[in-house]
Amino acid sequence: MFQRFKYLVFHFSTTSRIFAYIFLISLVLMVVTVGMGAFYFGLFSSESLRAEGIDDLFGGGFVDTFWWSMKHVFDPGAISENYGAPPSVIIFAIFNSLSGLIITGALIGFIVNSIQSAMEEARNGSFEIKEINHLLILGWNKKSTAILKQFVKYSDRPRVVILTSVDIRYVRRELKREASSLKKLRILPMHGSIALASELERAAVKKAAYILLLTDGVEQKNSVNDITTIKTLMLLNTVKKQSYTTNVVAEIEKVENLPIANVASKLNHPIVSTADFIGKTLVQCARYPGYATVYEQLFSEDRHTIEILQLPITDGMLFGELGRRLEGGTLIGVSWEENKAGVLRRAAVLNPDADYDLMQDDELIVIRSIGKKIEIIDNVPDISEKETKVYASRPKIKRALIISKSSNLRSIIRELDQHSNERIEIVLACKDAKEVIDTILENNQELFSERLKLESIEFNLEGIWSIELLQPDAFDVIFVVADESDNHVEADNGTTLILLLLREMKRRAGQDSFPPVVAEFLDQNSQELSQEPPLTDAVVSTNFLSMLLAQLVKAPFMERIYKELLSAGGIEVGFRPVGCYTELGKSVAFVELVDAALAANEIAIGFQKNIEAREIEINPPKGNRYIFSADDKLIVLAQQIYD
Repeated sequence: MFQRFKYLVFHFSTTSRIFAYIFLISLVLMVVTVGMGAFYFGLFSSESLRAEGIDDLFGGGFVDTFWWSMKHVFDPGAISENYGAPPSVIIFAIFNSLSGLIITGALIGFIVNSIQSAMEEARNGSFEIKEINHLLILGWNKKSTAILKQFVKYSDRPRVVILTSVDIRYVRRELKREASSLKKLRILPMHGSIALASELERAAVKKAAYILLLTDGVEQKNSVNDITTIKTLMLLNTVKKQSYTTNVVAEIEKVENLPIANVASKLNHPIVSTADFIGKTLVQCARYPGYATVYEQLFSEDRHTIEILQLPITDGMLFGELGRRLEGGTLIGVSWEENKAGVLRRAAVLNPDADYDLMQDDELIVIRSIGKKIEIIDNVPDISEKETKVYASRPKIKRALIISKSSNLRSIIRELDQHSNERIEIVLACKDAKEVIDTILENNQELFSERLKLESIEFNLEGIWSIELLQPDAFDVIFVVADESDNHVEADNGTTLILLLLREMKRRAGQDSFPPVVAEFLDQNSQELSQEPPLTDAVVSTNFLSMLLAQLVKAPFMERIYKELLSAGGIEVGFRPVGCYTELGKSVAFVELVDAALAANEIAIGFQKNIEAREIEINPPKGNRYIFSADDKLIVLAQQIYD
């Protein structure tokens, strides 16, 4: 019988949060009831009433008996007040006092344990939240703090809830390290699996305004992380159903997992392949030095933002006419919503013809300068009637050298191949280079054209002298990618060392006989240490991806714009010699360059002066006048053309 009682106590104490308190209350009532038995042993006899602690204020009945018994349970010291009472009464007093000591100790223990459990839940992030319209970040990796920094820039800063399987103490340390940058955000980190429906419910997934799904883990990139992401996407579609309006964006590490991720999301949400995005961005930087700076200005929310607006226009106004009259921003396209297979999606056209007819209710895609008001002005010169043709040659890359191993290699190689219409040779220099090339070709041969020739050179930083064997000055461009294959070596340290060696080779070779170098960094501080030539452009992949993901979760329509600007054969951000549009050395209003670009079916969004210092200005006032030199570039949106 006693064993059965012990089991019941164990069972209920482990399955119920309030059982311990119910048990204590029951125990108190039982002890008080037993203590009230002193009434039958002379509790209110004349001998007992001589004791200081015994009183018959209410006639020596039930109330006085209950009070006496309960007083000894909650105040064991009251036993001293029974001096002079009969021995039988003292025995009851001793029983109640000893029982009271046990009960009080147990009660204190339960209270302390409850407080400790609550604190432990808070530390471990195992509590259940009660938030509405919050940003829910599912997963944690190296980009998470950078993404949070992007949200600090937004005017509406929602409560941020983070659910991750990563050790919550590590997450808290990362947040504490960036506390000064994130102090404007209210962040609740939680520990749990992002692939369990119960955990998503605990994070209030149904009430979130934004859901950002990241690859969960801080270790080396692998397909296991993507499998977790895909499972979570399926859960989100199950939990949230098809009618919800929450913005959801997911990150996939490997581009080969992108198709199945789109199936899991039922094409309802933007899916970002980090490898594909970084590969495309690096190639664009190789084609147009300065591209990274333009990207940061357009998408970082610091100086400019891309928005969809409805402006007070009249039916029949031409796209080019409105573009040249827009002040405070640059008109780059037209957008609308369309229903496909019962799903409402946003479509967009970038860089339409200048004579594209606009309607009064058209939604316009505009690059707006932060802090400036969009206005349609009238006092601009008339559009020139002369025909303008831009004969600026597009960049050609025939030989490319890629140094170091990276999970982005396949995307870089494929993108270089797609941007070429003639034979292209790509040399990979890294440890086990031949095996890496064989793996890429074996699994993805159908992705590459017959124009592509891939070669490998064994290269390891441990043999520094081998950098000479790469003959880097024989290539059109050199890529130095972040090598995360060795968890014991910081990728940026290797990148910095390679750039240092290339810099020395350039110094020995002369200023004009070295190809441009594009490097990938993981940390902004590392990039700032490597600004000197031969580095022509740098991509801080962590920052670029954080800008992309933060933008998409706030404005999913941006997915269409990102894809258009980065994909081969689409609309590109191009750098053209200003001399192709106007006479050099004389003062020219920016609106004149806008007109010249429109006549060439391009949209002027800014310019680059002093290429060495990378001075780039986006959205200059239309009426401002400038004097350009032969090295200055006009930054345009244009259809990619391959000579």
